[in-house]
Amino acid sequence: MMNGKLQFAWNFLCHPVRNASLIPSSSFASKAMLEGVDFSTVKTVVELGPGTGVFTEEILKRCTPGTKILLIELEKDYVTLLQKKFGDRVIVESASAHLLDAILAKHGVTEVNLIVSGLPFSLPHEVKEKLFASLAKHTSQGAHYRFFTYNPPLMKRAYANLPIHKLSFVPFNIPPMWVYGIN
Repeated sequence: MMNGKLQFAWNFLCHPVRNASLIPSSSFASKAMLEGVDFSTVKTVVELGPGTGVFTEEILKRCTPGTKILLIELEKDYVTLLQKKFGDRVIVESASAHLLDAILAKHGVTEVNLIVSGLPFSLPHEVKEKLFASLAKHTSQGAHYRFFTYNPPLMKRAYANLPIHKLSFVPFNIPPMWVYGIN
C-alpha cells in the first residue's frame, strides 16, 4: 500500500473529478473547516470522504473524550489507510455518503452534531439527492455542516437548495479554497 500523499496523488491522476487536488488539504484548511465549532458540545462527528484523514486529525485534536467519530469513505485504499492511521479512535465505514442515515442507524446514532465533508460537488444525481436530503434533515436538527470548494460559482449551483453560507477563504492551501457551512 502507498503512503497517504502518494495515494492521494494517484487518486487525483486516476479520478480528477472525484479527487480534485493533487495533494491533501493543508493544516490551515483543517483549522478553517472547524473554526467556530464549540467542541465541548459535540458528541458525534461524521466525516464524509475523509481521504487520507487530514481533517480527521484536527477533529481528533479538538474532540472531548468519548466523542463518536464516524468516517464514511468510498475509496477502498483510503479506508485501509484510515483504519491503520486512527485505529479504534474512529469508526470507518466503506460506503457511499448517500447511505449516511442507514450508517448512522447501524451504529445507533440518533443525533449528529457536526458533519464535515471532503466530497466533490459533482456527485451523481441520485447520490446528491439522497445525501442533500439527509444533510437538510440533520442541519435542521442543529448539526453543523462544513465543506470546502475550489470553485464557489459551480458549488453554489450544486448546493442551491441548501442554506449555505461562506465561512472563510484559505489562501494557504494548494489550491486555495473556500469553506462553506450550514449553522
